[in-house]
Amino acid sequence: MKTVVFKKYSLLFSLVVLAFAGYAQPATSDKTAETPNRPFASERNEIRQLVAYVRTLAAKEKNPLLKRHFESVIRMSLDSTHGLRPDDKHVQAAVGTLAFFQREGARWETYLWGTRPLIMAFQSKADGKNSYYWLFLPTGFSPAKTGTPFYVELHGSGGGTNNPPWHMLYDYLQPKAAGATAQMSRRDGFLMYPWGRGDKGYRDVAETDILECLQDFDDQFKTDPKRQYLYGFSMGGGGTFRIAQKTMDRWAAVGLYSAALGKNVTYDEAAKFKNIPVWMVWGEKEWLNTENRKLKDDFLKAGVNLWWKEIEGVEHSYLGEYQEQLMDWLKTKTK
Repeated sequence: MKTVVFKKYSLLFSLVVLAFAGYAQPATSDKTAETPNRPFASERNEIRQLVAYVRTLAAKEKNPLLKRHFESVIRMSLDSTHGLRPDDKHVQAAVGTLAFFQREGARWETYLWGTRPLIMAFQSKADGKNSYYWLFLPTGFSPAKTGTPFYVELHGSGGGTNNPPWHMLYDYLQPKAAGATAQMSRRDGFLMYPWGRGDKGYRDVAETDILECLQDFDDQFKTDPKRQYLYGFSMGGGGTFRIAQKTMDRWAAVGLYSAALGKNVTYDEAAKFKNIPVWMVWGEKEWLNTENRKLKDDFLKAGVNLWWKEIEGVEHSYLGEYQEQLMDWLKTKTK
């Protein structure tokens, strides 16, 4: 399948707002969805209709993964743990998601190919709030199969639009399939794509969220410990750089695509990657080029096994060609 550039998110990822905040915080806070006179999710008819229908699917489903998917959509659709309220765009998206579940979304086969994720929701042990991740199953998935590679892709910032849980929850569960990143289409292994509490830079509770997602996944699946890969674009690249430092023993290789690193990255941080291969790409004309060049120099000085490229004439863009190149490169790396 030809890879499509992740259009919806790559456009949002390139928002300049993060450049003025050291990439540590989202451009807008959760308060954008806290309008007092806006109904909660459980009070919106469209969301109630979606939930009622998906409950009928969950009640009769015997496949444990598909059943959890249905139950996760219900949990996150009705979420109030974050104190947020869906806006009209989220409600309209719920209408599309209902139509999806009334057709192919009810069938297990839909999630075995193409770019449809399973939703895996859980209650955080850290703060008791609901969270979730997208899960893409590998080609030829079998519950009994072990030794499959595992990929984790961290999304970039949507400038605050990803903070309310309904945006990412419904976006890929629509009647018309959306464009996808390379690994979503390739399905070389399991792919986790965490919500990460939205656009919070994978710091603090958002960092904890990723660690909890990993634990939730590990509790369900046995994968190849020698083929575990972490990568991300923009805010997700910065998150990869930071989270990898705290989970270094897990990864066979990491990828940083136009990483939003901030201004305070140190040589000592770069030196922590001395024993793990790193792939690194950024655009010549993007605003993140200075810190990416500096990190590249620090990696080389520290003796890191680094493949890097500055793409001539390119601004901040998640190009399909280089996504594919990253996936091909990762497949060559084992612990």
